Amino acid sequence: MTLKRTDFTQFWWKNSGIDKAQLSIVLLAHVQQPRGHINQAQLQCSETERFSIEEFNEIYQGIVNAGYYIQAVYYNELDFITEYIEHPEHFSNCLIYNLARNGLGDNKKTIIPAFCELVGLNYTSSSSLSCALCRNKYYFTTLFQTHGIPVPQSWLFTDAGILGDRMPRDGTQVICKPCSESASQGVSAAGVFLASQDMFQRFKGTHYIIQEYIGGEECEVPVFKVGNSINVLEPVGIDLGGKSILDEQASAYNQYGFYHLGDTQKLHTIDTIRAYAEKAFRLMQMDVYGRIDFRIAADGTPYIFDVSTTPYTTKHSSFAFAFERLGLSYSEIYQAIIFAALQRENAKC
Repeated sequence: MTLKRTDFTQFWWKNSGIDKAQLSIVLLAHVQQPRGHINQAQLQCSETERFSIEEFNEIYQGIVNAGYYIQAVYYNELDFITEYIEHPEHFSNCLIYNLARNGLGDNKKTIIPAFCELVGLNYTSSSSLSCALCRNKYYFTTLFQTHGIPVPQSWLFTDAGILGDRMPRDGTQVICKPCSESASQGVSAAGVFLASQDMFQRFKGTHYIIQEYIGGEECEVPVFKVGNSINVLEPVGIDLGGKSILDEQASAYNQYGFYHLGDTQKLHTIDTIRAYAEKAFRLMQMDVYGRIDFRIAADGTPYIFDVSTTPYTTKHSSFAFAFERLGLSYSEIYQAIIFAALQRENAKC
């Protein structure tokens, strides 16, 4: 079944009382070759985590085409924070459109939400707590499992050894990846192997998550939260181009595509995926927008393996694909995000 335009609540078309002539957008994003000032010493994110100039321009123009004025762009968090501390009057009636991800491990993506919460600025992402929890694959996987959401069986390797006494059974096909990274960083085909004591000896003194490998299709589910209402779009299939996983290179160079998952999966499976996506979104206390990623086993069981609080919304993204299938323009993604941010509880704008 195809989700038709008439079936999807275009919540940003409502009479929201937003005065686009008065509201200004402050955009934060890390760019590979930024225009303007950047302090390289302040960067704690890899090249593949930063937007290309083309991707950044797509986002910038998408916001402008949505009818909003971008007052300023900051290429790292500290410049923005310094400017606010010195000139807070410059940020009245502003919305902080945050795509920055400086920091280490679980703290990536948390700096701006925490600062905005402290000084009372409205922003476009989930809270600092949600951003931190959603970074750690082992923590959110354990939480989902406790609440009956299917996830791959997981084991956490730390500097002190494996967390807990149990180990994967020998011969179990598993995948090894960093516990707190995004954009497929550290993910490669070499990380998929059969469990054995010999293999696990190599992980001593490291910090990795080992998960049961789920073969089958992969999909991404865009989600919006407006007030207390959750809007779950149709799952978007990921065309891996013949590969078994979306590895770091394919992610960095957009060597993957998208397709309508309803063409390959039954309606019951689609509905189940959307229901689990909503449950996961609520459980993680995510806000405004986000994305829940699944692997679908041969028997149709969907397993959540990743969560994103600031998912890509460039023209090569599941969000853009989903909106195009609904007959909506690219800029409407940004209308939706900004509208949702302004409906957040205790919004200041």
